[in-house]
Amino acid sequence: MRGLVDLYTGRPPGPYEAEASDGAVRWARRNVDRKTAARGWYDKELRSPRERVGRLGDLLRSPALTGGGPTETAGLILGMADALGFTVAERTRRRFTHRDVLGLYAYNTHYTRLAGDLTAYLSGNEGEIILLEGDENLSSLHILKEVVRRVVRYPTTHYDALENLLHVSDPGATDWTYFEGTLAPPSTVGAGRGVGPS
Repeated sequence: MRGLVDLYTGRPPGPYEAEASDGAVRWARRNVDRKTAARGWYDKELRSPRERVGRLGDLLRSPALTGGGPTETAGLILGMADALGFTVAERTRRRFTHRDVLGLYAYNTHYTRLAGDLTAYLSGNEGEIILLEGDENLSSLHILKEVVRRVVRYPTTHYDALENLLHVSDPGATDWTYFEGTLAPPSTVGAGRGVGPS
């Protein structure tokens, strides 16, 4: 969470909870800058920066994060998506098949070991497909994913599959089309939505 605020403002709101987080956020920032330069649609500017960063700050100070107890990762990620202006339109939990794993990762997983690790972990286990809608830049969900992935993963091996368990898909992408056709009712399709397992 602090890393996401840091990425959008250039400064974290207070010290990181884990010593390794500073390096992870710097790594995320490099990846976001690289993707912004390489992809015309990838925009690291928020449409409503003051409101979004303010809501992220509110979440940081909320009982969910200051109550002293454990916080569910999926709940925290959805809280950050909410702070960025996205709401849950559809939410489906299901047991993933090998076909589902191929539908999700076949076109965007480039490493044999990574693909094998993801298949072994997800096939036969439950995953969650969440359809989000909102009027903020879709790339803000990709940036959220980038920061979470780096903080969860840092520092580990280059082929770590854990980071890829959080996935964001855009309308029209191959993985979006697969899950739209198998999990989401047709009435939920529209611009400004993202989908991914958690």
